[in-house]
Amino acid sequence: MMPGCASEKQICVAENETSSDRKWENVSDMRELQYADAGMDLKKYMLCLFKRVPLILAAAALGALLGALVYTVVRTVPESEREYSAFSKIYLDFAADETGEIYQEYNGYTWNDLMVTDPILDLTMANLSADYSKEEVMAATEATILSDLRLLTVTITTHNAERTDTILAATVQALESYGEQAKEFIQIQTIQTTQAKLVVADSRMAQAVLVGLLIGVAFALLAVSLYYVMDDRIMTASDVRKVTNLSFLGYPSSVDAFTKDYENNLAYLKERLGNVLVYDAVPKAALQGEKLEELRRADGVVLTVPYGTMHCVYLSYILEQLTTQECKVCGVAIRDVDEKFLRRYYGRL
Repeated sequence: MMPGCASEKQICVAENETSSDRKWENVSDMRELQYADAGMDLKKYMLCLFKRVPLILAAAALGALLGALVYTVVRTVPESEREYSAFSKIYLDFAADETGEIYQEYNGYTWNDLMVTDPILDLTMANLSADYSKEEVMAATEATILSDLRLLTVTITTHNAERTDTILAATVQALESYGEQAKEFIQIQTIQTTQAKLVVADSRMAQAVLVGLLIGVAFALLAVSLYYVMDDRIMTASDVRKVTNLSFLGYPSSVDAFTKDYENNLAYLKERLGNVLVYDAVPKAALQGEKLEELRRADGVVLTVPYGTMHCVYLSYILEQLTTQECKVCGVAIRDVDEKFLRRYYGRL
């Protein structure tokens, strides 16, 4: 086996003692393409991903915007379903009972029941027009007592601001009348009343924007990752090794260091083999008859492929064609590379 062709698996068969009469027997150098088993070049992937940062940021911004829009649409309540609430603070001036103690039984639960039963409910309905029903008033009314038994809070909630104010006014008037009638009280007095306001739920806009942003980033990362997993464009030596065991000679027409490596390898092959031709493969361009004849007569062929535009499957096809035409391919190189990417990939910054 000739020293210059050890890694190419091209065997020279001597028919006599003179080297000038040697002929080549081509042995297939193509590997079966099994991308699922080839693994991912993580460094190449990360460098390519870095180029897509603007796209990922745009997806994040779009996701945040969609999150805000969706939340706004979902959170927007139709006019007929909106709620309006108003409340009054009522001071209860209790009378003393036979033992001299105030009527402690009036607690929060008691008042909530009293407000929707006779006689307070009847007094309330007497202050309202006929288009108000007991069921509406009962559903709208809530009475609570917090720490002080003498301070009652009455809250009215309906789907209409005007009806809320009207029911509250009727309820307050009913309580004041009840304070004059019931023996348990000296007086029931209103100390504060508010106007009906729209009930607004707690805003979760920030959470919606954050969720939308994260979904946008995740979707962009998934899409970019899927693209690069499926992408078999030739960019580095590892891409060439997925297709063939032929020697990788370097990167012509790139930065000085890589160009020098390629020139040294090409010079070595010419020294060992003799007439070595360089064939610049072009995607979708067929080999012409004259060029094929020239490549067949050569002692060796160096195949160069363009960076980032030729796919591994097409490189495999070209090598198959050259093998069929009995061209003695002895190495592969990648031309017209992205020099910035190449320096980062190999750490030659």
